[in-house]
Amino acid sequence: MHLVVFDVDGTLVESEGFDGILYARAIRNTLKIDVDEDWSGYRHQTDGGILNEVLDRNGSGGDRSLAHGSVRREFITLVSDYLASRGDRLPEVPGARAFVSRLAARPDVAIGIATGGWKETAAMKLRAIGLDPDSLSLASGSDAESRVEIMQVAETRALAGRAVDRKTYFGNRPWDREASRRLGWHFIGIGPDVMHSSRFDDFLDYQSLARALALSVPTVAGATETGSRPGSTGRRSAT
Repeated sequence: MHLVVFDVDGTLVESEGFDGILYARAIRNTLKIDVDEDWSGYRHQTDGGILNEVLDRNGSGGDRSLAHGSVRREFITLVSDYLASRGDRLPEVPGARAFVSRLAARPDVAIGIATGGWKETAAMKLRAIGLDPDSLSLASGSDAESRVEIMQVAETRALAGRAVDRKTYFGNRPWDREASRRLGWHFIGIGPDVMHSSRFDDFLDYQSLARALALSVPTVAGATETGSRPGSTGRRSAT
């Protein structure tokens, strides 16, 4: 059994162009606090982790449940409104939905989602590219503050006690690679924003991706599959 877990923003869904902007706006709207939008400077690049550090930097102590609740509700509203204005559809990273669905159909693969975003907005984005979050063992920033812990939650939910031989995380940022390193998981980068020995622009080349996962790929005489090659440096295009 091979555990394969995916990040969401920038990995499966082309959402990075709006997600961070709306998240920062939600904090400003509710807490009237300015936000450093360079997420790489935070200890945890998750919705809850970033908010806790914003509160730390602004000397906000005590019970933070009210602040988290108000920001979370505002962010859900902003994302929901954004999606509604686009017919509840978002562009996927090319080939993402078909690749996840194809892996999910394999008896030797367990699928999970591990995202730093809160559950509600992560589920909205997955549905917006045609994936059902309820069938994908979703773990999110609603479960834990650190990405490592979120990935562990995804593992527990996806495996449900089954033994596993290999664990792989697909991500698009250096912090995804670092979390994988800390857990001892295999890592495959997606897109141009993370450098790694195993990296693809998108999910179009199933055979090459399956080989990178060390999965068996049936050979069909005369059949070819095309798509991005591992390690290519070109920027992926949105669909």
